[in-house]
Amino acid sequence: MLQGSPGGVRSRLLVVSEFVDSPSAASAAGTRVRALRDFFLGKGWDVQLIVPMEGIKCEGSALSNGGVLRLRTYETHRQQLQSPAAALLLPLTLGAYLAAFRTFHPDVVVISAYSPFLLVEPLLAARLRGVPVVYDVLDSWILLSAFHPGRIRNWLKRSIERFAFSCGNLVVGVTRTQLDLIQERYRLDPGKVALVPRGTDPPTSPPMDNPPDYDIIHVGPPRDYYDNEGMVDFLARLASLRPGFRVAFLGIGEGPEKNRLQKNLAQHGLGPKTDLIPPVPRSEVSRWTARSRAGLIALTKNPLYRAAISTKAYDYIVARIPILFLGPSDSEQAEFIMKLGIGRVCEGPAQLAVEANALLSDERALNEIRAHADIAASSLAWSEVLKPLYEKVVTLSRPVEQRGGAH
Repeated sequence: MLQGSPGGVRSRLLVVSEFVDSPSAASAAGTRVRALRDFFLGKGWDVQLIVPMEGIKCEGSALSNGGVLRLRTYETHRQQLQSPAAALLLPLTLGAYLAAFRTFHPDVVVISAYSPFLLVEPLLAARLRGVPVVYDVLDSWILLSAFHPGRIRNWLKRSIERFAFSCGNLVVGVTRTQLDLIQERYRLDPGKVALVPRGTDPPTSPPMDNPPDYDIIHVGPPRDYYDNEGMVDFLARLASLRPGFRVAFLGIGEGPEKNRLQKNLAQHGLGPKTDLIPPVPRSEVSRWTARSRAGLIALTKNPLYRAAISTKAYDYIVARIPILFLGPSDSEQAEFIMKLGIGRVCEGPAQLAVEANALLSDERALNEIRAHADIAASSLAWSEVLKPLYEKVVTLSRPVEQRGGAH
């Protein structure tokens, strides 16, 4: 029922996600889901979150002001059986979703997940109940397949994803290039896609008056889709230009990944100049970015990833520090930085080192970027970026004959 309808019945939004208050590996995705929940609660909607039982553990403190229901999904059964044969239990999973739908009576369902099965299970229940479905796509398997092994497995994931998106009422993406890619590869109706960029969180740490501890910070560990060699080369070149150079990598857990990074840094003479900081709660990220003069992003040259804007860019914006981007100049990330005037973009480590050194030595330029970052943080606040999605969800919640152009 629509908010404000006769009887005063509140509208209901059901959000299905594997990202709810997830650990650091998916913290940005979890933040988006929580922002979505809080935005609709603020508009007077009832919101129910559904997450896979025994999946990603949750941080209880961030789960207030919105119910969370854990269901036994395919992912739950697969973890228990350690086999893809868990798909045979789909009728049980579907029954659990249908029971949740009958209890909550959602007007619209939003699905945000990487797991192909988590894309499809609630879709089937929604179709049986006649409830519109919105897909909030952070990363598509069109891109994820480039760095995940298993040609047949990746083909199957893309096929399931294509089926799900084709059956949904609306597919939301975070960049225009990403949306165009999904629309073209999956042959979606242009009227079924919409751009809703990532948003910024309000800073949890006040700006520091003390001199920064680090010249550069990199939020998150190295990934396959980063230019990791170029990143370390850039840092070594910049270190040679700046006496007392210090760099921090935030979110480096113990294991082979840390060992490889330490070895690479040591080979470039950066070991003593680098702090590898363990993963921290999402609320602590701004405390570390505030201690740095600039934030680093290094993106692979794989053309598929031109569609991506790194989540760490938003961390740097909130901290009001310039973004140093090593990657393709024709990418969404480069356009994002240049359009907002919040950093420097270079395709090679040597050029970026020169540009970064000049910027970090120019207080006037740094102040200009801080001012631009303030403007960007306001325009990209969740309260702003979620408005178009809210309007589309309201339209979908109406009876079909009242939706106009909406599907």
